[in-house]
Amino acid sequence: MRNAERDDIEMTARRERFLEEGFRIFSERGIEASLMQDVAKASGCGIATLYRYFTVKQSFVIAVAAHKWMQYFVEVEEEYARSGGKLMNAAEELEFYLGMYIRLYREHGDLLRFNQDFNSYIAHVGATRAELADYLRAIEPFARKFHVLYEKGQHDGTIRTDEPERTMFNATMHIMLAVCCRYAQGLVYGSEEEEDLTQELMILKRMILNSYLK
Repeated sequence: MRNAERDDIEMTARRERFLEEGFRIFSERGIEASLMQDVAKASGCGIATLYRYFTVKQSFVIAVAAHKWMQYFVEVEEEYARSGGKLMNAAEELEFYLGMYIRLYREHGDLLRFNQDFNSYIAHVGATRAELADYLRAIEPFARKFHVLYEKGQHDGTIRTDEPERTMFNATMHIMLAVCCRYAQGLVYGSEEEEDLTQELMILKRMILNSYLK
């Protein structure tokens, strides 16, 4: 293997390690409370090496968010294929995607907690749309999948499409994500710490489905 090739592989692996350690530290301690030095140390590198990859904390935080949502999209796509997604009608596909949010709550609570903290951090630092470009590209595939679902519904008639696509997207996926984030943080009145709130999410899923099924 040529030296340049080996260097590229090592750089990619080091960048991946930074992103994974950054996610772990941010999701455990919170973004504001975490230092870049913490990430460098956990990754087994000096701070100067980390800054060669990410010059400021803000760009690193955005890269971490983009990295983790791209990972989850791959998981969604793999589950979609296993579930025979191409053969689903629009109603079945809507149920599948709503179910993936429940899976996100059950298996990736750290990503939901990080996501909520990320939104607060981005608002606090005033990140521009241009600065968020990598993150926006990472989450765009989720909206594209919904677009395909919506068009399928227009053709097979298994779901209502009398409302604009964006309205339906906000009333289904955004609401489901917001509730899952809240539950993952334990921000539920009267609930016990670490209580599994899957049943409540299943009720919400049925309510959304009933609103749009024909």
